[in-house]
Amino acid sequence: MIKKNLYILFLLASAFSFAQVNLYSEVNTQEARVNTPITFTVVLEIFGEDLIQETPIKLPDFSKFNYDFASEQNTLIDPVKKIRINQMVYQFSLIPKQTGSVKIGSALVKVNGKMYKTEPIDVFVKEAEKKPLATSNPAKNMYLNMQLEEREVYKNEPAVVVLKAFSRNISNFRHLEPAKFEPTRNIAIRSIANFDESIEDSENDYSAQVVGMFVIIPKVAGVMEVPPMEVPFTNHKNVLVSNKAKLNVKRMPEGAPENFNNAVGKYDVKIEMIDKGKENFEINKAFNISVKLSGNGNLSPAIVPKILPSPDYEIFEPKIINSSIATMNGIEGEVEAQYVIIPKKRGDLRIATEDFSYFDPKEEKYVELGSKFLALNAVNAQDIANAKTTLQKVNEYTNNVLEKVDSPVLSTQKLKVKEHKKMSWMVILGNLLIVGFGALLFLYFNKKIKDKKKQDLEKKNIASKPIVTIAETEVMLKNKNHFDLDSHLGYLQKMIDSGESSRFFQGFEELKAEADQYSKTRYSLNFQDHLKTNLGLRESEKFSQLIAKINIEKYSPYSSKENQSEILKEIEEVYSKL
Repeated sequence: MIKKNLYILFLLASAFSFAQVNLYSEVNTQEARVNTPITFTVVLEIFGEDLIQETPIKLPDFSKFNYDFASEQNTLIDPVKKIRINQMVYQFSLIPKQTGSVKIGSALVKVNGKMYKTEPIDVFVKEAEKKPLATSNPAKNMYLNMQLEEREVYKNEPAVVVLKAFSRNISNFRHLEPAKFEPTRNIAIRSIANFDESIEDSENDYSAQVVGMFVIIPKVAGVMEVPPMEVPFTNHKNVLVSNKAKLNVKRMPEGAPENFNNAVGKYDVKIEMIDKGKENFEINKAFNISVKLSGNGNLSPAIVPKILPSPDYEIFEPKIINSSIATMNGIEGEVEAQYVIIPKKRGDLRIATEDFSYFDPKEEKYVELGSKFLALNAVNAQDIANAKTTLQKVNEYTNNVLEKVDSPVLSTQKLKVKEHKKMSWMVILGNLLIVGFGALLFLYFNKKIKDKKKQDLEKKNIASKPIVTIAETEVMLKNKNHFDLDSHLGYLQKMIDSGESSRFFQGFEELKAEADQYSKTRYSLNFQDHLKTNLGLRESEKFSQLIAKINIEKYSPYSSKENQSEILKEIEEVYSKL
């Protein structure tokens, strides 16, 4: 009898582990104000294929709220338990109509003859916050949505997260600051800098704008929850909070090489000399080599193969140069490890890296690149001396003798006269060469000074010369072969004064293109990359906010001279750093 009962208990436990229903609801806050939206989310998860949803989700009564909602359905496979998960998510933006304690009722659903329900939630609603009439709340009628480009990836395979804001009033987008995300233990995350920030039309009279894109790299397998992200407002206390998202992270396939170090993507490895042109390397004297890992995936310094130690040489910790960036394809670029090597043994020197392999998620297979090496020749001082030619040895010997022996002073008048006669033409020729060379230098520097004065005079004339017509200004901008911010700013100001909005935005596009071209010529980077690399991420984010603000103003039906003048000040502040 006891055995029979145990068998029944194990059977029920097994069925429960593979067939399960989760129904829950949550709000982003339990204290709200009238006319201020709160986010209410209902999630239904059905584990296994034996459970059948018999009724749609019956939602609570929202008569005490004004609301908008969005729904999403996903099907995931748990890689550990090998069971299917059907997930339905409803997200509501609820705007309370009255003050006091307001109850959000239970959501109901029937699965396999059993009724499931959520717990009711009490929300305390206060009076609407009193503000000056000229001030508006940009968070009103706005919400944030987080989407995953790929719902299923391998462990350490990058996935792209898109953060999109929705609003009934497109002018609210200009108040948004860069998105914030909290560091998570099992997820590495990097921000994608360049993405399309144009505004699109959406359903229910909403407009949408992408406000952030990120590359996330999961570190563990299983169904992983990506935490919500936040977007604060400029000069406001409000914060937009996104939804959560679930990512199905698959285990790595079996058969991984012994040297596999969690590199996922597609890569190439090189080892090369930093000191180009050297063939022989002297014992106990340092030289530099580099190991470069390039490609895309979860590229980072942690997966770069190291140089193997050897008694034939001494090796030091490398200097890491990380030139990777986050893109829609993952982390792309190159990571370089620069090593200092000191030979300890005469003869052939072989410097090799560790064996390297990576997993290609598109081909779903492991790729082994093996070890990369450099074959060098280490020599000592005697080898260097023996390698010199006879002429080089004679020259060295002669120089040493001349340094040690004093030249005698001739005392007779006759010898001095003869020496003078013998060397007179050589002296004359040498003096002529010196005078000629000095004259050439004088002419060269004199020409440079005149050219510089001429250029300064031309710049002064251009700056003092008033712009007569718009056409003349456009021709002058096109004919310049260097970046002249003042001319562009003058042109944009004239467009504002004359009410030519379309030409104002067209003029900015020309300024932007010329700045990028000038930056590429001078720094080998476009203007935004130059800001990020040389002036920091904050300046790059200011540039991104400026572009977003210009796009909003460009497509706004209520574009005004005041807004354009404000934008012109920001243009001058950003581009004056070039």
